Amino acid sequence: MTKRIVNFSYLLFLVTFLSLPLEAQEFEDLVSRYTSDNGKGYLQPLADTFGANLNSGLFHSARIPFIGINIELSIETSTALVKDEQKTFTATTEGLFEPVQSVEVPTIFGESAPVTVSGIGGTAYAFPGGFDVKRFPVAVPQLTIGSIMGTQAVVRYMKIDTGDDLGSLKILGYGVRHSISQYLPLFPIDIAATFFRQSFKLGDIVEANATYFGVQGSIRKNILELYAGYGYGVSSLEVNYDYEGADGPENISFGLDSEGSNRLTVGLGFNLMLFNLHADFTMGQSNVFGIGAGLKL
Repeated sequence: MTKRIVNFSYLLFLVTFLSLPLEAQEFEDLVSRYTSDNGKGYLQPLADTFGANLNSGLFHSARIPFIGINIELSIETSTALVKDEQKTFTATTEGLFEPVQSVEVPTIFGESAPVTVSGIGGTAYAFPGGFDVKRFPVAVPQLTIGSIMGTQAVVRYMKIDTGDDLGSLKILGYGVRHSISQYLPLFPIDIAATFFRQSFKLGDIVEANATYFGVQGSIRKNILELYAGYGYGVSSLEVNYDYEGADGPENISFGLDSEGSNRLTVGLGFNLMLFNLHADFTMGQSNVFGIGAGLKL
């Protein structure tokens, strides 16, 4: 059962994350053209939305038993909604092109049409277009294990060989959740705190890290459970690629840090015997819609 869930999650991941048309050759061309501040502006929305996705789906309840064997295996899907301001940035012409000009151009999520400006002597400078993306989804498997003195461990792990030039895909996440409501007798709302750290790596090309901490509350009645959470998330993205240019091989690399983001989550869960279904919406620097399904073992 575990292997099937991991394989299904991998399929979802390939359909979603790799649905951005970043095939090896296209990615090579993209990185070769963006090695400076323009490149950071072009790819910054990818770092922001990917980090927001990684920091989502970490909880769907604040109810944590004080002690006992509690295991849940789930698939968490999160879809960052690309905002209009994440589709463009101000870029500046480089090199020997004259006159130097600053112009609004597409980011990686922007319109596909390139932007061209004219220079001296009939010269032209072209800024590449984006991939016209409105939503950026990711899916990962997650295992929650507890409880010891109101504390649970949460783990995300997936490692798959993509079988192409992109190399292996690896996601590793780990964290803890601790019941706060156990210290508040007769309090009508379950309250918990969460800390989570995770990393993502795609071959030697992309490496991302994300950190989240926050508090959650929930109320359960029969099969329904309302939950909400407030937290803070940060993330970073490193790009590294060997490009075979006209002058020979060139190693291109740069890093992107997302701004720290306060995150407010509201959601609804359905507890059906051994199964759990849940959906939520997170407001932050990048808004994220999440859906998950869990099996209690």
